Amino acid sequence: MDVRASVDSAAGAALSGQVGGSPKRRDWTPTVLLAPAVIYMTVVGFYPLVYSIYISLTDYNPAQGQLGAFIGWDNYANAVSDAQLWHSLMLMGLFTLLTVSLSLVLAILLALLFNKQLPGFLLLRTIVLIPMLVTPIAVGIIWRIMMNPGHGMLNFLLGFLGIDPQPWFGSRSAAFASVLLVDVWEWTPFLFIIILAGLRGLPTSPFEAAAIDGASSLRIFFNITLPMLRPVIIIAALLRIIDAARTYDTVFIITRGGPDFATDLASIYLQRVNFQFFNLGYGSALSWIMLLAILIVVLFFVRWSGFLGIVSEKEPA
Repeated sequence: MDVRASVDSAAGAALSGQVGGSPKRRDWTPTVLLAPAVIYMTVVGFYPLVYSIYISLTDYNPAQGQLGAFIGWDNYANAVSDAQLWHSLMLMGLFTLLTVSLSLVLAILLALLFNKQLPGFLLLRTIVLIPMLVTPIAVGIIWRIMMNPGHGMLNFLLGFLGIDPQPWFGSRSAAFASVLLVDVWEWTPFLFIIILAGLRGLPTSPFEAAAIDGASSLRIFFNITLPMLRPVIIIAALLRIIDAARTYDTVFIITRGGPDFATDLASIYLQRVNFQFFNLGYGSALSWIMLLAILIVVLFFVRWSGFLGIVSEKEPA
């Protein structure tokens, strides 16, 4: 009897709340606050992305008065037989592989060095980070001046050491090595600061146990430090691969893609097609092909490195 009375009273209270009281009003504050950002991202990001797909299916070239007649997949078919495109994609792959590998090795060595608490290391660590803080265009201008064959600082220093002046841009191999050197110098600090943070976060007990057992420094590094740093190294390398594959500023400032297309990376070739020849339809198709190539490389790296397994291990149960 008491249970039925309590149920009737609860039903009556609910009914009176629906009839006499006002319904709870929805709070629109989060929607209103987020709406400007969502609209901005849609207009600035999503719309050009979708529109570029449409442009890639046309022959749009404003320099020749072509207003963009629909031609279907012709641009993509032409790209398959474009030898210069394949050359630039292979250069992009080689450049990405070399710059990421060299930067990773140097970053790990620097992180091991600066992980020691020695006097003056705080100032030196700050100096090491400076290249990353300089804008890429400024980096390109500075290095182009320093690599000037006749009046550059680098050849002056080499002459001071008794070494013959080097033709930094005088040959295909020298030009490619020069832009590779600049990119490694500029972005090694980015990997260094990530790996140093990961190194500082490692537990000390495995290292103390290895030291007690009399393990050498090299054995500790390869058997303990490197395996424990593997997740951090993989994430840092993944970020660097994505960034290196679209390198443009410094290479364009230093070599303009030359000599003899030795540094004509995919980004340089896309710039030439789109903004020198104004072949925007074909250039949009090439942009999507380049995006697909980068996506394939990233997916291969994710698969090969076991990145998804690392992420799943970090997720809470």
